[in-house]
Amino acid sequence: MTLPLDFVIPDGWTAVDPGDSGAVFVAVHPVPGDEFVPNITVSVQQRPDEASIDAIAAEAVERLSLTLAGIEVLSRRDIGGPAAPGVMQLLRLRTGEGDELIQTQVHLTVPGAAPDQRLVLELACTAAPATARRLSPGFQRFVGSVHVRQHEGMQQ
Repeated sequence: MTLPLDFVIPDGWTAVDPGDSGAVFVAVHPVPGDEFVPNITVSVQQRPDEASIDAIAAEAVERLSLTLAGIEVLSRRDIGGPAAPGVMQLLRLRTGEGDELIQTQVHLTVPGAAPDQRLVLELACTAAPATARRLSPGFQRFVGSVHVRQHEGMQQ
C-alpha cells in the first residue's frame, strides 16, 4: 500500500529496507554495546470496519502477545480529535530470550472520502528501557512531523 506520507526522521536514526516486516517504513538507531537495535516502524492498515481506535490499539497488543513471552500495557491515552482520533500506548515487552523492551505505539486515524476508506497508521518505537527514555523526545518529534500529503489540486 502506498500512502503519500511526509515526516522528519530524527537525528541519529537511519532508514533501512523494511523487508517483509509488514511496515512501510523502518529506521534504526544503533547504540554501542546494546544487543537490541532500537527501531521506529510505520505501518498502515485500511480499516473499512467500524472498530474504534481503542479497539485497534488493543488488537495491536493482542497481535504482539502471540509472538512474545510477555506484554504489559503500562499506559494508554487518547490523542487527536473527533475527526481523526488516535491512541498512544506504552508497552513493556519480554522476549523469549528474557530481554525486556519498551515500545511506544501511536495509532492515528486518516479519514477517507467515505467511512469505509479509513486508514490507520501505527507508529512504533521499540528499545531497551534505558535507551527508550533517551530516544523518546526524538520519537515524539517524529510523530509530530507525520502528515499525509495532499493530492495535487487539493487545498492544504
